[in-house]
Amino acid sequence: MEIKNYNGYLNVYKEKGMTSHDVVFKARKILKTKKIGHTGTLDPNAEGVLVLCVGQATKMVEYLTDHDKTYEAEVVLGIETDTCDSDGAILNKTDKRITKAAFAQATEQFTGNILQKPPIYSAIRVNGKKLYHYARSGEAVVIPEREVFISKLSVLDFCENSQKAKIMVTCSKGTYIRSLCRDIGKYLGSLGCMGSLIRHQVGDFSSQDALTLVEIESKVTDGLIENFFYPLEYSLESYRSVKATEQGRKFLLNGNKLYQWNIYESLDGFQQNETLRLYDDEKLVGMGRLYFNDDENYIKPTKLL
Repeated sequence: MEIKNYNGYLNVYKEKGMTSHDVVFKARKILKTKKIGHTGTLDPNAEGVLVLCVGQATKMVEYLTDHDKTYEAEVVLGIETDTCDSDGAILNKTDKRITKAAFAQATEQFTGNILQKPPIYSAIRVNGKKLYHYARSGEAVVIPEREVFISKLSVLDFCENSQKAKIMVTCSKGTYIRSLCRDIGKYLGSLGCMGSLIRHQVGDFSSQDALTLVEIESKVTDGLIENFFYPLEYSLESYRSVKATEQGRKFLLNGNKLYQWNIYESLDGFQQNETLRLYDDEKLVGMGRLYFNDDENYIKPTKLL
C-alpha cells in the first residue's frame, strides 16, 4: 500500500452504529495512511463530530481535546439504567410525571461549575483501572465526583406524554452527558437516562461542515480530499502565540528553552504555566509552556511538529 503524507485535521461525521475506533480504522484504509488519531470518543449509538488528526496533527490531539463541545441530547425520564443511557439494562422505573415547567427549572441548576459522577460504564480510571472493568467484573468501586463546567444548557423540546426532552448543552472537556441526564432526573425526584446523542461542535469544528466516511472516500477518489483538511493551527486561536527571533530559531527547532531574548513578544503579557503556540516565522512548529522563576523566565517547548 502506498503511504500518503497527509497532515491536518479531518472533520468527520460519525454515524450511528460505529465505534470511534471503527472510524479511525476505516479512515486509515481510505486515506492510505497509518498515522491517525481522534480528539474524543463517541459511543457507538451517538453521532456527530469526530475530529481526526492525521500525520503531524496527531501531536496536537491533547490541545484539541481541551476544547468545549456542544451536544444535542435526549433525556428520558422515569428510567434508570446501568449505563445511564437507554441502551443499558434497566435498574429501576418510576411513574412519576414531570411537567415541562419543572423540567425547565431543573436544567437551570446544571450550568456553571458543577460536580458530576461519571457513569461506571466509562473509561475513567480509578485506582489505575478503567471503570468499565469494575462494572463488567461486578467489583465494587467508589466513583469520585469531578468538577466540570457547563456554559450553556437550553431546552429544545419537552413532551409530557412521553416524558422525554431534547436539550442542547455546551460543556467543558470531561463532561458526561449521560451523567447529566441521570442527575436531572434525580434532581426532579424521578429517574433519568440519556436517549439519543448528537455532537454538533468540537471547538471550531461543526457538524454542518463534517464529512461522512462515504463522502471522504468519494473526495479521495476525485483527488479533492486535501481541500478538506484543516491546517495544524486551526481551532487553536485560544492559545496565544510567540515567534522566535532569528537567534532563537535554532533553540526552538532543537526543542531548547526560549528566553525573552529569543522571542519577539514581551513575556510580561503572559501568565505562569500558560500554553502557547510557537512559531518560526509564519510557520507553527509546536506548542510550549511558560514558566516564571525567581532567577529566569522561559518557555519550554512541550510538543514539536
